[in-house]
Amino acid sequence: MKNLHLIIFILFVGFAYAQPAEDFADLKKHVEILASDEMEGRETGTKGERMAADYISEQFELAGLVPKGDKGSFLQEFDVLAGKFYGKNNALTLKKKTLQAGTDFYALEFSGNGTASGKLESVGYGIVSPDEGVNDYEGKKKLRGKILVIETATPINGNNPHSAIAQFTDLRHKAKIAAERGAAAVIFINSGENKDTPIPDYTRRIQSLDIPVVFTTKTKQIKKALRKKATISTELIADERKGYNVVGFLDNDAENTVVIGAHYDHLGYGAFGSLHTGKEPEIHNGADDNASGVSVMIELAKSLNDNEKTDDLNYLFIGFSGEEMGLLGSNYYVSEPTISLENVNYMLNMDMVGRIKNRTLTLQGTGTSPAWGNLIVKATPQDWSLNIESHESGMAPTDITSFYLKDIPVLSFFSGTHSDYHKPADDPEKLNYYGMGQVQDFIYSLILASQSEEKLAFTKTKDSQKMGRQRFNVTLGVMPNYGFAGKGMKIDGVSEGKAADKAGFKPDDVIVKIGDYEVKDIYEYMDALGKFGKGDKTKVVVERKGEEVELDVEF
Repeated sequence: MKNLHLIIFILFVGFAYAQPAEDFADLKKHVEILASDEMEGRETGTKGERMAADYISEQFELAGLVPKGDKGSFLQEFDVLAGKFYGKNNALTLKKKTLQAGTDFYALEFSGNGTASGKLESVGYGIVSPDEGVNDYEGKKKLRGKILVIETATPINGNNPHSAIAQFTDLRHKAKIAAERGAAAVIFINSGENKDTPIPDYTRRIQSLDIPVVFTTKTKQIKKALRKKATISTELIADERKGYNVVGFLDNDAENTVVIGAHYDHLGYGAFGSLHTGKEPEIHNGADDNASGVSVMIELAKSLNDNEKTDDLNYLFIGFSGEEMGLLGSNYYVSEPTISLENVNYMLNMDMVGRIKNRTLTLQGTGTSPAWGNLIVKATPQDWSLNIESHESGMAPTDITSFYLKDIPVLSFFSGTHSDYHKPADDPEKLNYYGMGQVQDFIYSLILASQSEEKLAFTKTKDSQKMGRQRFNVTLGVMPNYGFAGKGMKIDGVSEGKAADKAGFKPDDVIVKIGDYEVKDIYEYMDALGKFGKGDKTKVVVERKGEEVELDVEF
């Protein structure tokens, strides 16, 4: 669904500030350290990330928090696929000319490793859609052992997500069809009107195909070499690293706990997701995204520990890593929590709160509890007429999603995007520290207002991010776990009233088969889902706590 937008003009009522409004020196200090060049952009799995984690740990200790990570420390370790790098065996040879890996061609992220030799054969767009009368393999015989050349471009309207053939245009799907027809390897080219060049994301955990798959910019050379022999060698080596959440606890011996979080990772020298257009890598310091949120989190820890009025709740502070790679840290935390999630009252998240403009603050997740509306009004500082843009959904591209999927009320605070987003220019001197202080005061007052409330009730929202909505005729109604490294498609959440819910799916189930179609990863899940229409019935096999469970699904 579309996000519900509601502008709430807040009344001039509320609680006292946690600190004087003019005293924001500590906020600035934290940002300047976290967003310094020495931290090298805090990319997950790097030295800079660990330096930032150590700094946050020190600040948590100074704030009086106790460690709540692994083995009595503030750090909670999790596995990260930082990317893939080329091994020694990467080459594409046409006749006697060898193209260079990384410049003339590159292996796609789902490429298998190995060497293949065979004649080049074009199969056009590589699309097979019998219902739409499209079959680029028609008339193509004896393909086994050949290297198939496929256009990344699509027929007219093929890139339109509402096109009838849209679900068949994914490059991995095309390569899989080629492999099923006996291709020894696949070379993608782009000679059509669609000039978009595929950019591999080597940080995605995806099951590789059994054959080499590459993209080359040397379209003319490939076309001249059709029906002639070529050789492809690919070797991608996974760069497995460790990421770290930073977890500290303020234990007031209360019944319920508030989780307060902010991600501290960023894009390093320009990791996947960077919008930098320069030719040379540059440090992405990420002052607003998200040193700003971490700074507010640290200062909130100090304020909450200093004030007895907030002792009716415990507070768990988490600096998440891996957010930029797909909410990896927060997803790992809710899967391996260090306190019982049953006792979590609600979760607050700060993601980019450093550039307050026009007195506007965006709150995401206001529909996740019926209590939020009244608390927001109560929490408004008396001398600040705050204009709040409210979004009800608990699903967002930030760490609240991981907690929302565990039926926990959430709110995320956001001051708005800007032209420096995911660029090297997101630097400390551009932040509005007065505005950050206002956000801190507002959150503190919100927490103070919740002291008099019972544990907040959770409500599901009409979520705007539905996987497969535009590409398929049917959906199961599940939220995938994008960081799952095993075989199958792991479920993070199940939407109420949808097919999966009715069939008895549960969070943490791993889908391994839909009907007759094996599911090795999220992409094969999408492939399988595209085989079904509304009203179809099938059986889905999931792995649940080490056992296979068969569920009856009606789409």
